[in-house]
Amino acid sequence: MSTRPVVTDADAQHLAQTARALVWALRRFGEREAGLARLPQSELEVLRVVVRRPGITISEVARFLGLQSSNVSTTVRHLVDRGLLEKRSDPADGRACHLHETALAERNNQLIDDMWLRGIRGLLAEMPPEDAAQLVESADLLARLGTMAAD
Repeated sequence: MSTRPVVTDADAQHLAQTARALVWALRRFGEREAGLARLPQSELEVLRVVVRRPGITISEVARFLGLQSSNVSTTVRHLVDRGLLEKRSDPADGRACHLHETALAERNNQLIDDMWLRGIRGLLAEMPPEDAAQLVESADLLARLGTMAAD
């Protein structure tokens, strides 16, 4: 009979800090390698929600992110000015608009994905094969961390 290893608060804290550092490093790596301008965190969050929920309204984004509609509206305006979001009028209600990512945003996301793939391939190729295999095998476990913010 095997016993489960005890996971301490220090273990959880180390994992949390490592995950946070990884998220920031990968985000900046993708932007830098793709030659894209750095977006503020607020713009990234709004863009992420719109990409996952095409046609969402500003007030829905605000509720989802727990922000004021006025702040989201300002952020959306910046994203529209950057050519990353477009606002489409609701034919049933001319006052309402729905948000959609633009072709430029889709292209930028693909560029970042390509940079991550290239970077990860290179890193895996430089590792000892058993370390690379262990890292690849951990992908499903790492994906569980993403469920904390599942929308």
